[in-house]
Amino acid sequence: MRTELIHPLLVHFPIALLVTGVVMRCTAIWAGKKPIFAFLLPASWVILFFGVLLAWSAVITGEIAREIVGPTLKNVHILDEHEMHAHITAYGFTIGLFTDWIRAFFLIKLQKNGWGIKRGIAIVTWFIYLFSLTNLILTGNYGATLVYEEGAAVNKDKL
Repeated sequence: MRTELIHPLLVHFPIALLVTGVVMRCTAIWAGKKPIFAFLLPASWVILFFGVLLAWSAVITGEIAREIVGPTLKNVHILDEHEMHAHITAYGFTIGLFTDWIRAFFLIKLQKNGWGIKRGIAIVTWFIYLFSLTNLILTGNYGATLVYEEGAAVNKDKL
């Protein structure tokens, strides 16, 4: 198997998990007060956690693919943008999940006081999640441009 093909094989898992995790997390806000939907918050955290792990593995395999595919491209700027947005996405979701856990910690520790802290952390967390989702979309757009317009990792001898 060609080593550079591990990256496109792997990237679809963090995309699905991160988007699903954020949607579940959003649903947990509105439906989480009802006991029947209490599972949504921990389930969203588990999905986001595995999405973050797979996002970092996609970044690592992307670095390997870059070494192989980069010299064959005409426009390396697209590859640079793809890489930058992938890093922002992985860091963003990592920080977002961490701040979400901090918010939960404050919910437990500051039951009566600390509404400003909890609400502030919640707002920051959602800003980070939305920013990271935007970068995920940009990363995918640049990745599609690399494959479909630049022919990244396409075996041109067989065309």
